[in-house]
Amino acid sequence: MLYHWDDIRFFLELHRAGSLSAAARRLKVSHTTVARHLARLERDLDVELAEKGEDGFRLTQAGFDLLGLAREMEDAGTSIGDRMAAKGTAVTGTVRVGAPDGFGNAVLSSLLPGLRRAHPGIELELVPVPVTHKLWRRDVDIAVSLERPETGRLVMRKLADYDLRLYGAPELLAEGAPQDIADLAAYDFVGYIPDLLYTGELNFNAQIAPGLRVPYRAATVQAQLDAVRAGAGLGVLPCYMAAGSGLMPVLTDRVAFTRSYWLLIPEEIRDWQKVRLVADHIAGAVRQDAGRFRFRA
Repeated sequence: MLYHWDDIRFFLELHRAGSLSAAARRLKVSHTTVARHLARLERDLDVELAEKGEDGFRLTQAGFDLLGLAREMEDAGTSIGDRMAAKGTAVTGTVRVGAPDGFGNAVLSSLLPGLRRAHPGIELELVPVPVTHKLWRRDVDIAVSLERPETGRLVMRKLADYDLRLYGAPELLAEGAPQDIADLAAYDFVGYIPDLLYTGELNFNAQIAPGLRVPYRAATVQAQLDAVRAGAGLGVLPCYMAAGSGLMPVLTDRVAFTRSYWLLIPEEIRDWQKVRLVADHIAGAVRQDAGRFRFRA
C-alpha cells in the first residue's frame, strides 16, 4: 500500500492544532481539504485515527500508534531539506515561536523581522504562550518560558534574567509615594487574573503582602502596564517594559523580583536548520542586550 506524505502531514497538523479550522489556517488551506486528507489516510489504513469531541479532535489509539511513525517521517523529510540546504540552498520553511506576551511584544516583535529580512526563505509565526504550550505536540517549534522544565525531552538555554519592580503613575503618587510595605494597604493594585495565571512565578502581589486590594486585573502584562500608566493602581512590571514609560518605581529596595527566560526546543527537532537558525538568532540578540532586562535606578 502506498501512503501519501501529504496525508501524513495533514494528520500531524490536525493533531497539533486540535481542530480542522486551526489546522487549515496553519496549512493555508480550507478545512474541507484537511478533512479530505484525513479521510483518505483513514481509508487507506482502514482505521479511525481521530474522533471529534467537545473541545476538538482527539486521536484514537490507532492515531497514537501512527503518531510516532508520522513524526519520524516528518523529521526525515526535514533532514533531507537541511542536508540540501547545507550544499548552498537557502534555508526555508516555517518556524513558530511561542512566548509570554511581554517578551513577545516588547522583544521578539522587533527582533524577528530582522531575521526574516536576512533569510527571506524563512516564514516566522509569533504566538502568545497559551496556558500550557505543548512542545511535545509541536504547537510551537520554539518556546520562551518563565520556568525551567524538570521533565521532557527538551533542549533548553537560559536566555536572560530580568528584574521587576513596583511602579506607579506620577499622578497617583503626586501626594507622596509609600515609604514602607505597610503603606501599600492604602493603594489599589493592578495584577493578573488568578485562574488565568499559567505559572505561579507571576503571582507577585501575593508575595508583597497579604490582603492587598487588586480591583483591576488583566491577563497580559501589556494590559497591566497600560492600566498602571492610566493610574488604576500600583503594579509589578518588568523593568525593561516600564523603562521610558514615565512610571515611577516604588520601594525598590523592598519590592524586588528577578525571574528568568528560558528558550526551549523539542529534542527531536534541535538539529533542524530552520529551527537552529531562529533559536540562535534569538539567543544571540538577547544575550548581547542582556543589560536592558535589569533594573537601573
